[in-house]
Formats: sequence, structure tokens, C-alpha cells
Amino acid sequence: MDERKTNIRELEEKKRVDTGARNQLLESLGETLFGRIGNEEPFPKPSASEDQASPPGIPSETPGAVLAAYRALQSDINESGEIIKSLEADILRLKELEEEISAREEELSQVEKELTEIYTQLGQKLLLIPDLDETTGIYRQQEQGLLAKIEDQEKKLQDLEEKEGGILAWLGKNAQMAVSKALLLKHRTALERLYREVGENFLAAGTGQTPDGETTKGNRSGNGPESALEAGEIKKDLSKVAADLALLKDERRKLNDLFGNEGPPSRRIQALQMRIAHVEREFPAVHLRFGSLTAVPDGKEALSSFLTEEDTLVLERAEILRTQISKWELEIEKIKAAISIDNEKAEIERTQKAIENQRQKITAAEEAIADLEKQITESEHHIEELQAFIKKNG
Repeated sequence: MDERKTNIRELEEKKRVDTGARNQLLESLGETLFGRIGNEEPFPKPSASEDQASPPGIPSETPGAVLAAYRALQSDINESGEIIKSLEADILRLKELEEEISAREEELSQVEKELTEIYTQLGQKLLLIPDLDETTGIYRQQEQGLLAKIEDQEKKLQDLEEKEGGILAWLGKNAQMAVSKALLLKHRTALERLYREVGENFLAAGTGQTPDGETTKGNRSGNGPESALEAGEIKKDLSKVAADLALLKDERRKLNDLFGNEGPPSRRIQALQMRIAHVEREFPAVHLRFGSLTAVPDGKEALSSFLTEEDTLVLERAEILRTQISKWELEIEKIKAAISIDNEKAEIERTQKAIENQRQKITAAEEAIADLEKQITESEHHIEELQAFIKKNG
């Protein structure tokens, strides 16, 4: 029995090897046929029932249905690939937007700084002109006040720097100097803001009366009208840069909103790549289904126009393997049948032994019954004798 089970295992291994070799031949043939068909539509469109996948060799499996299944897998992979490309393009575009926005913000800051310098320098020049207009006096008073405060703080700082003393005096001196420096910076900032306001208001009013020889930073220079023209040009530049920056930020916001709604792009790309890998693992089965159709008459006839002489050799080899597989299967079934016969014989023998045991038990029981019946008869006879005795001596 053990030897026969060993033979079954050996035959099953041979069957497995030959089945693998045959499947490999038909799978490769199916893949080749798909390549030859390409984008052609050589088969009728499959019906709804044919769209359901059937195991290789089942009559309901048609070339049209398998071709449709194959193209569905291709379409799935292509769509996933296009989405990945789109996401990668969006990621690249977002990176470009960040760089462009950073550059535009720097440019905007530079233009704003340049415009501020024109306003500031022009305002400083204007306050040197006596009675330029009715508002100049107010600004000049503010200027004088700030200049006085600046001069006062500068003097305090100079006195503190010249002051000497011990460690306690040194600590006090540093604290006072820090306060004076902070106030000095505050007053200078306020003065610069005042000059900028004067220059900006003046150019906005469009009077154009400024001292000759006014010079601004860089290559741009001139009197009031020239400063007004220059400021106008810079404002145009500023407006254009700001508009460009707004468009870039709006595009970035839309991309971020899109990523926010659909999840991180990197995670979506990873999921799509996993999807592609999963679909690709389904191709060998579809290739095998298609190649297996050439091994049955109807399928071979439907695909005959795509088969070559080399394919005929492949099919002959596949048929040899199929015959060999059938042989192994038959040998396995014969051994299993022999084992089953032996098992049945053993069961019959066990049953016959059981029947014999039961018969022996029946015989023994019948003998025991006969003995008991004899005892009953003897007891009844004894009773009759005793009853006769009582009657006689009554």
C-alpha cells in the first residue's frame, strides 16, 4: 500500500511538471497571438454571457471574450499610467510654482523697495523747499521734531560711550545704551516713513515741482516730473508682478485643493503602482486562456489566420504533453482504483468476520434459551407434583 502511494506521488509530480510545461507553451503562444492581433478586431463582439471568464478548454470560452478581457487589462494599466503621469506633472508643477512664487515675491519686494526709496528721497528733497504747499509746513514740523529726537539720542549715546565707571556703572550704561539705540532706530524709521509719505503724496497730487538735480538710487534720476514718470513705471512693474504673483498663488491653491480632496499625490501614485502590479499579474492567466483556445478545434479554427508553422510545432508539443498528462492521470486513477478495491475487499472481510461473530453469538444465545426453557418445563412439572401432593393429603 505504501509503495503504491509513493507511485501516486511520483506520477502526480510528473503530471505537475508536464502540466507546467504545457501551460508555459500555451501561455507564450497566447501572448504572441495577442501581439499579432494588435488593434485589429478579428472576432465578433462578445455577448454579455461570454464576458464572464471561463476556464481554459471550456466550449463557452471564445477568442472574442478573451481578447476583450486582455484589452480591459491593458486599458486599466494605461489609465493608471496616465493618472500617474498627470500626478507627477502636478507635483513637478507645484514645485515650479513654489520656485516661481518665491522669485516673484523677491522681485515684488525689490520693486517695492525701489519705489519706497524714490518716495523717501523725493520727500526729503521736498521738505528743503520753503512753503512748497500748505501741507509742507506740517510735515516740516514733524521732520524737525524727529530730527531733534534723533540728535538727542545720538548725543546720549555719545555721552554714554564716553562715560566710565565700575561694574555697576557699566551694567547701567549698557542698559541705557540699549534703550537709546532702540529709540534712535524708532525715530529714524519714523523719519524715513515721513519722507516716504511726503514723496508719495506729492507724486500722487501730480504738481511736479521739485528741486533741480534730484537724484534717485540706481539708473533712474531726475526732477519731479521725471520722478513721477519713474514712479509710474515702477508702479506698473509692481502691478504686473503682483498680478503674476496672484495668478501663481491661485494656481498653487487649486493644486493644493486638488491634492487635499483626493489625498497626497505620493500615496495615490503608490496605490496606482500597486494596482498596475496587480493587473500585470493577471496577464499570464489571460495569455494561457487565449493560447489554450488553439488546443481545441473551434478555437484553433477561429485563430487559424494568426497561426504560423512554428505555432503548429508548439501545438504538437502541447498535444504530446496533454497525452502524457492524460497517461499520468490514468495511471494515478488505476492505482487509486486498485487501492480502493483492496480497501473494499478488506472491508468485506471485516464485515464477514463481524457476521460470523454475530452468528456465533446467536447460536450461543439459542442454546442458552433452550436451557432456560428446559428449566421452566422442569419447574412447571415440579409445581404440578407439589399441587397433587397437597390435594391428596388435604
